[in-house]
Formats: sequence, structure tokens, C-alpha cells
Amino acid sequence: MTFDITVDWAEQAVSNNLTQFQPNYEREIRNLITQFPTCEIRTGCEAIAREENGDHTILEYVTQDGTKRYIRTSWLVGADGKRGVVRKKFLEPEGIRQEDGFYTYVGTWVAANLHITTPTPKSHPQFPLWQLGYTPQQVHDAFWPSGFHFCNSSKRPAVSGRFGPPNSGFWRHEFSVEPEDNLKDVEGDFWKQFGSWMIIPGSKFSWKLRKTLVEFPRDCIKIVRCRPFTFATKVVNRWYCRKTMLIGDAAHVFPPFGGQGIAAGIRDAQALSWRLALMTNLGVSVQIRERILTGWSQERRHAWNAATLATKLNGGIVNQRSLLGGLVYRMWMRFLWWFPGIARLRTRRAFRDKLVYSSKTCPDGFFLEKAGGGRKVAQIWVRRQGEKPALSDGVFLRSLPHFGLLVIVRSLADANPKEIEEAIRAADLPEEILTSKDVTFFCLNVQAGNSLSKLGAEQQTYYPCRTQELLEEGITPIKGYRETAVQDRYAKSARYVLIRPDFFVHSVAANAGELAANLREVKGYFS
Repeated sequence: MTFDITVDWAEQAVSNNLTQFQPNYEREIRNLITQFPTCEIRTGCEAIAREENGDHTILEYVTQDGTKRYIRTSWLVGADGKRGVVRKKFLEPEGIRQEDGFYTYVGTWVAANLHITTPTPKSHPQFPLWQLGYTPQQVHDAFWPSGFHFCNSSKRPAVSGRFGPPNSGFWRHEFSVEPEDNLKDVEGDFWKQFGSWMIIPGSKFSWKLRKTLVEFPRDCIKIVRCRPFTFATKVVNRWYCRKTMLIGDAAHVFPPFGGQGIAAGIRDAQALSWRLALMTNLGVSVQIRERILTGWSQERRHAWNAATLATKLNGGIVNQRSLLGGLVYRMWMRFLWWFPGIARLRTRRAFRDKLVYSSKTCPDGFFLEKAGGGRKVAQIWVRRQGEKPALSDGVFLRSLPHFGLLVIVRSLADANPKEIEEAIRAADLPEEILTSKDVTFFCLNVQAGNSLSKLGAEQQTYYPCRTQELLEEGITPIKGYRETAVQDRYAKSARYVLIRPDFFVHSVAANAGELAANLREVKGYFS
């Protein structure tokens, strides 16, 4: 069974899947940090003690040369992994620990990072596929197919696939450790398990090779790292203690068949960063800080539950140990996949934007469920008149950590900048949260757009880009792209969409009165 992830199922106008190569990812983050004069990265250091003093925390650390130093901080965020100092040393004495959630899994897997060198007629002249006219790239693709592969086996489940930049040659293979394995020779065990994957019957390529087994050259496979890891599914019982917070693997861990670790950590950081910025800029009281961080932790736990459910479903397939059960499941899914409509429906259900906050799971979350809040805003390509297209996330939220107010302009009556300015002024919101400059007029009506230009709002007026427009600009949109995705998530009466800095909708309003009420709720939350 194959899922087509090239379609815009999540309505975000970008790929549904991102395969990250961690060394390059960290390099880019470090390069970005150097561009901010307020940021500094200190490597080779170890935090050894923490002292809280009211509005600040003193962190003691040891540098690479053994010198003890101190740093004063308003917030301490533990993003230092599942065995990190922040949770293990500073917060476990406060009663914070990782615990089992609703899905319990503990298992040991061997994880191998490989680097593949593509053979050529010059380096391996006897390789049988050259006689069929195969190019080196075609050989590489035959043995190392694109995508990530979750492999069900009653004896030994495995996960395997490319990672890193295109043509980098990196491959990751993970397989479960069984009770009879002694792990004395991990690399030897790896080749016993993986070697057969590198042999393909010649008949798969041509009848001329029907009596030949085609094996990928072993000397073209370099093991970069190969070692066992014990994986579990756990989450912290509390996400913060006063002004110290946990994100990423410090807060939660997933097994390898989940594919959720880095993505969940990024969501943690994104959801926390704007809250920290606003709390700092507003100078909130202890009570407000607790309210904000409680809401954040509830939303993160809800998101963790959703990611864990996906992990559980995937694990149920990969770890199916019943030979009969696995056979029945595969036959059933292959039968369903014969029908394109069913395959498309199941793929849409698997990859659509399913994370929706509710007052039931996040009673202190920062959204108004009854006013349409709690779901992420869709992303499309938009443009100002006469300018190049841009992705809407960077347009609707162009002054982080400010909120964004999206005005859906369907008619001339919706093109009223003064009414919006008055609503924002009447709400008396701190300028650190929202100003009239954070308003975007999302124009679905050309006449209304002309009216907005005459009223001096042309710099804040954007139009959705159709597929043909993008192609004319040299942009190939993702398959399934719809320029109506933004407004399609709301009722036709919706006019104002208040967007949080993490792209989740706080509330939706049909008129100025409802907008004013929603803005008052925002002010009350932060004061």
C-alpha cells in the first residue's frame, strides 16, 4: 500500500513530507542565530545548577575548558533531549518526569545510517545492469527507492528510507531487536538482516537476466553509524515549572515507526516562542503567566496525543507479528487500493490537517471554540497587485509575535478599513499584540480591491493566486492546490479571522460586533 503524499491534502501549498538531515538542519539554525544581534550560541558547555530568584533564573554552567560561568535568564527552556540536564537534574526533584501515555511501547531497535556511493560502468564494469542500458542513477533508484518505507514482518519489523538533501546518498535503516539477538556484533547482525534487501532477481529487470541475482555492490555501502537504541512512548506529567519549560525529546519520546520526533519538537517550540515573547513584552503577572503556560501545556499534550495516535496506528501495522493477520491485512489493503477513489479517500484522511484544539481537551487553551477557533489556517499563494506571489503564512503574520487579523473581502461592504481600526482601538489591546498594521485584506472581489486602494489600504490588500498565475510566474504549485482553501474553512458569513502567531485561529467573526467581542477576550486573557 502506497500513500501519495505529493497532493496538498493538508491545504498548506507545500509538501506534506519533509525529510530532514540533522547535521545540515543544525548548521542552518546556527547560521541563522548569528544573524540576530540579541542571540548567542555557546557550544561545548554543560549546565550544572539552577537558582530561581523571582523574575529571573541564574544558570551555572561549565565551559569546554572547565571554567565555571553564570548566565541570568528570564526563561529557561529545556530542549536538551530525553536524558537532558534540565528535566533530569532540575525538574525531576520538582516531581516532573516522563511517564507512559495512553499507548505504551518499549522496544530496542538497531538504527543504521548509511552512505551510498552510486556504482558506474567504470568503477564496476561487471555489474549486470549496464548491459541493459541502465544509467548509474537508474541503478541507484532501483535499489534505494525514494520515500520512507515501513516494513511489516512477523519476524522482524523494519523502517527504511532516504534522508538528507537530494543526491546526498544518505539512507537510514532501523530494525527491531528480537529476544534471540545478543548484539555482540551489531554490524554483523545488520548485514545478516539487510544484505538480502540488496539482492533483486534479474527477472525484475529483464527476461535476459531471469537466471541471475543482481546484487548492489557491497563496497558502495558505507556504514556511518550502527548501534542499538531503546525506544519508548512517553510524555512528561507536567510541561513546565514556574519559568522553566520542556520541549522536544526532553518532554516526550516516540518509537522509530512513528516518524513524529522532530516534527513534534518543532511544534512545541513554535507554540512556546510567541507566548514567551508576549509574556516578556507585556510583563505579565505570575497569575497570567500560569494561565498562559497552562494553556500551552494543554495544547501540547493534545497535540502529543494526536501524534501518538498516528504512531499507534502505524505501529499496529509495522509490528503485526501474526503471520495470518499480516497476510489478511495486506491482502485487504491491496484490494482496497485497486479502487482509486478509496485509496484517495484513505490518503486524505491520513494526511489532512487533523490537529484541532477543543475546550474539552484544552480548557485553558488560547482560542474560542464557539467562535470557530482552534484550527490551523490554510496556506495558499497570494499577491499584491503587480507584485510576485508569496506564501500566505508570511503575509498574514508578517510582524511576529503580533497576531494577524485576516479580513475576507467578498463584496464592497467588506472593504471598510476605518471600521476595523475603530474596533481595534475600542478593544484597547496592547500594541505588542495587535495593531492596524497587522490587518490583511484578503480580497476575493476585484471591485472591492479597487475601493481599498482608493482608501489607502493597497499595501495590506492581497489576492489569492490561481494555478495559471503561478505557472506564468515560474512557480509550479503542489498537486491539488486550491486558491479557495483559506475561505473554504469558514462559513460564507465569516468576515474576520484572528490568527495566532503559530498559525492557529483564535476566533472567527461575521461582523464588527463579534470582532470587538473576540478582541475583548484576547485582552482579558493577557490581563
